[in-house]
Amino acid sequence: MSDVPKQTGKAGLTGSEVGRGQARSTGVISGWLVAWRARLGVLLSVDLRSLAVLRIGLAGLLLVDLIGRAGDLSAHYSDVGVLPRAALFESEGLRAYLSLHALSGSVLWQAGLFVLAGLFALMLLAGVRTRLATVASWLLLLSLHHRNPVVLQAGDALLRLLLFWGMMLPLGARWSVDSAAGPLGLSRRKDNRLLSVAGVAIFLQVCLVYWFTATFKDHPMWWHENAAYFALNIDQLVTPLGMWVRQIDWLLPILTWTAFAVAIVAPVLVFCPVWTGTARLLVILAMIGTHLALAMCLKLGLLPYVAMVSWLVFLPGRWWDWLWARSRRQRGLRANPSRALWVLALVKRLPMIVSGSRRGTGDVLIDVPTDRHQRIGARRWEQVVAVVALVYLVTWNLQWLNAHGDATTGEARQAAAGDVLRMEQSWNMISPEALGLDGWFVMPGKLRDGTQVDAFTGGPVNWSNPSAIAGYDPGARWRKYLRNLTKPGHDHNLHHYAKYLVRTFNTDRTIDKQLESFDIVFIQEATLPDGEVEVTRNTLLQYHRDPY
Repeated sequence: MSDVPKQTGKAGLTGSEVGRGQARSTGVISGWLVAWRARLGVLLSVDLRSLAVLRIGLAGLLLVDLIGRAGDLSAHYSDVGVLPRAALFESEGLRAYLSLHALSGSVLWQAGLFVLAGLFALMLLAGVRTRLATVASWLLLLSLHHRNPVVLQAGDALLRLLLFWGMMLPLGARWSVDSAAGPLGLSRRKDNRLLSVAGVAIFLQVCLVYWFTATFKDHPMWWHENAAYFALNIDQLVTPLGMWVRQIDWLLPILTWTAFAVAIVAPVLVFCPVWTGTARLLVILAMIGTHLALAMCLKLGLLPYVAMVSWLVFLPGRWWDWLWARSRRQRGLRANPSRALWVLALVKRLPMIVSGSRRGTGDVLIDVPTDRHQRIGARRWEQVVAVVALVYLVTWNLQWLNAHGDATTGEARQAAAGDVLRMEQSWNMISPEALGLDGWFVMPGKLRDGTQVDAFTGGPVNWSNPSAIAGYDPGARWRKYLRNLTKPGHDHNLHHYAKYLVRTFNTDRTIDKQLESFDIVFIQEATLPDGEVEVTRNTLLQYHRDPY
């Protein structure tokens, strides 16, 4: 045998050992990358059952919103209300011309569109032709928001945006008439994960609301632990429970810091790479509890309920798997699995009749393979639209952040394409400028016979705070509308509101008891840190009715 020594590396290793070491290193890196890729897929994937719950929640909110607005059809959406179409076209431009609600100024036309929107919301609730119902609901909601933007609040914007992203997501893939009417394999599939741009976008949309709201909390009012004190002293918003809470001095700093921490930390924890399911469940419970507490202490309209529904999209798949397995054990389906298939096949017939198609109404896949590992994918055009919209979403938020929510900057951006679709992002719901500022309207007027009266209430002139009167609540839409009247740039709305007030006041009154002139006065009440208040009177408009 040859005595020639083997070739060794720098560390005295043979060439084969060096090769094996390099292969092991490459394998470790490759395995690490594969593991993190899989983890990233879990973090950014949305569960189809969570989308189904989101669909049901959005449909319920649409119905509640329509019912709440229905009482003000004439006042808010007709030509005899606070914003006639002529004034709308002048102030809103292209957005007004794109509104179906602005095609006619009659109350009957508005009522018909409300009924139509309600029908599509019911279709969305049940998951009947879900894609069509989602698109129609978004278009009708957008049209409604175009008709009277003065009554809109942050909850309306978030609801509109969630519906927008929902158009590019398979909201009807689970727990819907569509899924029951489709091929049986769709309901038997075990893969519920969906990874798409629209899914990532709706995740970011929910998180951006809180991150950009938190930028307005970088203010001494928050750092000095008294933001909750100022918020709970806004008499027009505070509830009886909120009045009780504001008397607990030691609790107010805790509430302030909790609100600040939740807005920053919660959206980060939902992307926790370890214990993701547990972290998301805790965050969802915390956010629902937070918004429920806010709704109990402050009259914030639709906002807290839309926010609670928005977090349902983060419900983890493992939670649904556990819940479904527990339900099956309780109902004995594991012992008799044919029962579930028999019920599903029976239920399948009715939706097929409704859909008018033997193929069913499944809006996710045209052909559903029986392979349980096959995933539901997003259409290519949906991905493209979602990418463009996502870039626009982030860009708008960054521009708004640089402007720090400046109103003039917002007006300058009205020519943007996204403004027509109302993709605007301005999440300054709890801005320091709004905290501590309260107020009410007094409208001293004179009738034709010389009697002094408050044109706002119809009774005697009273300069005290009407929020102290038990049961006084004009409603969320009217509160928002009246609050907007006090802001700069709403002179035209003040004039139209004055005309509306005269029309409603003089209805069914004799000529000598009709309103002749009145002033619109806003009493601003600023809450001071020591518990005192500073009251200022601001006359917004002096109105004199034209003589006959």
